[in-house]
Amino acid sequence: MKARIKTILILIAAFLIYSCSREIKPEEIEPHDICYLCKMAISQLNFATEIVTPAGEVYKFDDIGCMIEFKRMKGLPKGSVMFVRDFYSEEWVKIEEAYFVRSEKIQTPMNYFIATFKTRESLQKFLEEYGGEEFPYEQIEIKILK
Repeated sequence: MKARIKTILILIAAFLIYSCSREIKPEEIEPHDICYLCKMAISQLNFATEIVTPAGEVYKFDDIGCMIEFKRMKGLPKGSVMFVRDFYSEEWVKIEEAYFVRSEKIQTPMNYFIATFKTRESLQKFLEEYGGEEFPYEQIEIKILK
C-alpha cells in the first residue's frame, strides 16, 4: 500500500514538473484561421498575433489591437503568453520582448497602425521606410485605446 502511494506521489510530482517547465510556443496560422475577436480572416501574417494559455488554448488575432482588446475584456489566465510577429521576417516573438512602432503610413487589418519587431535592426529599417513613433511594451494599451 505504501509503495502504491509513493508511486502515485512520484507520478503527480513528475506531471507537475513537466507541466510547469513546458515552454509555451505559438501555433502557426493556417489559411482557414480567423481572428478570435473580430472574426475576420487572418490574411496578413506580419500583423498576426496569438495568446497561448498554460492549458494549451490558442487565441489567434489578425491585428495586435484585437488581441489587446480581448485581453482587456476577458483577462488572461496566469502564465498565458502573448505573441506578435516581426513585420519583416514574420518570426514569432513574445510581446514583452518585441519593439513597437505606431505609423499611419501602414495599413493594418483593423487600423490600429502598430507594427511589431523582433530586433532593433528591423525596427530601424521600418522607421527609415515608413517613419512613425516608437514606444515601449508598457504603453501598448494606451496606443491601442487611443
